[in-house]
Amino acid sequence: MTTPYGCITRLSPKDRSRNAARIAAVPLPTNECTGDEDGSWYALRTMQCQIDPNVKFTYRDDKGKVLGTALFATAQQMDLSTTSLQWSETDQIVLTQTTGQLPPLTISWTATCTPTCNPGTTTMWNNQPVTLGNRLEKTYKITDKPPTTPATKYDYLDMTYTLDIRAANSIPITPPITWDSELRCDANLSITNTSGCVVHWFTPTLFIYRAAYGSSADMIDWAQKNLSDHWGLKGKGQPLHRLQKKSQADSNRQAICGATKFTKDPTITDDSCDEFPFAGTYESGALNGVDHGRDCAQVTAVKKGSGTDLPTVWPTVAVIGTPSGNEKCVRGHIPGPLNSDLGGAYGNFVISARLADDDAFWLRVAS
Repeated sequence: MTTPYGCITRLSPKDRSRNAARIAAVPLPTNECTGDEDGSWYALRTMQCQIDPNVKFTYRDDKGKVLGTALFATAQQMDLSTTSLQWSETDQIVLTQTTGQLPPLTISWTATCTPTCNPGTTTMWNNQPVTLGNRLEKTYKITDKPPTTPATKYDYLDMTYTLDIRAANSIPITPPITWDSELRCDANLSITNTSGCVVHWFTPTLFIYRAAYGSSADMIDWAQKNLSDHWGLKGKGQPLHRLQKKSQADSNRQAICGATKFTKDPTITDDSCDEFPFAGTYESGALNGVDHGRDCAQVTAVKKGSGTDLPTVWPTVAVIGTPSGNEKCVRGHIPGPLNSDLGGAYGNFVISARLADDDAFWLRVAS
């Protein structure tokens, strides 16, 4: 009596397109990655997901002849919190297509989280029978347990997933398939008095709205478009990076906007010295060779009306002098409340995105 064999693989790109029409006969699992069913991880700062419709099981006789095949789709979504060391994950799998003659099939799927996770291993399914169109789904929680309190380092956590598919009375000739994801947690390091986790490899975007920040926003927009470094402008420049050390940020601000280095314009409401890149970033002019704000490009707020709505009254800036375009910063005469409010927006963004020291972010000025 001969014993058949089973192997588990992933479809090649060529086979994926060939099977696409037949895969659609059984609905794929859905999550936030619906529309990007290619097996890649997609992310936001507190979510990552994937849908992979390309897991193939092949059933062969002892001479290598294919007796039948089964195609599976997997889906995963991890939901994190910037204020908690616990997160949840939902994993799904569905048998979407079969060909030929197959015996009963079972799946086993585990998730291993290291090094400081509790639990370290989660078993979603162990030798679980599956049939065509039957979707399995499990949601579970994992918690980071830092080895010291308060923590003195960031926890970079590795998730490793192992999926095996077996056919009754057959011999497996390939190992289970495995894949990985990564996240980062910290306790009281990036943000004081809080603990949380993020998808650290995702670069978030800070949106600065003209309707809220008027000329302060316009100054940034002018700098991103007209100065050669295009700080934070996706597609043209490099990301900005958070500078966490307050004493260094204060020193940066003094270099550009110190009391002896900036003279207020009495024609501007509550005139203040506004600078970009922010003092609280590694791109600050003071960290890139500028020791006086006069060496930045210079702009001033332009008054367009009257009233108490400062973004409307002071919506834009005008250039002072003739900048070369190679300046390492821009400095502006901007109404104090607009300057202060925009700085607060950056501070709130640091918290909401749980930016660590030197974490990258984009900046986009919008209406």
